[in-house]
Amino acid sequence: MKIVFYSMIAAVLMITACQPKTETLSVDAVAEKDSIAKNLDMMYSAYTSKDAEAFLSLVADDCYFCGTDSKEFWDLAAYTTILNEMFADTAFQAPTFTVDKREIRVDKDGKSAIAVDQFFFAGWSDRIPLRNVTHHVKVDNKWLCNFSSMSFVPNNEDLTKIFTSVTE
Repeated sequence: MKIVFYSMIAAVLMITACQPKTETLSVDAVAEKDSIAKNLDMMYSAYTSKDAEAFLSLVADDCYFCGTDSKEFWDLAAYTTILNEMFADTAFQAPTFTVDKREIRVDKDGKSAIAVDQFFFAGWSDRIPLRNVTHHVKVDNKWLCNFSSMSFVPNNEDLTKIFTSVTE
């Protein structure tokens, strides 16, 4: 009887000892959001200064881009070509803008985040804001953008005017 009892205790101890240890990650969401915000600001600065190399250093190799036109879908290679051609064009003037709204949501594990920036491009979208939605992943302790979607976001009260003007 003692052998069975001690065998059961030993089995319980072994099973308990062999359980995987769960490690609680401590993520400083404020610091991560600040880091992502700085990356976004550097991306926008690189764009306005026509510095493709600086811009592309902040995106992941598998980054996917969606433009404002319904037909604009680009992988990194295609977007790199477009960016280089655009920046090489001496007639191209990067629009000026200031981010009006920014929201960054970091996942609980601290390895990915979604950022939403909203702004107006001076002289181009003075009445309809643009919204840039980006997804970021942490690679080798550095945040990189792996998805970007830029779209116009008119106010609801303007939708009828837009729909009417497009259908006429």
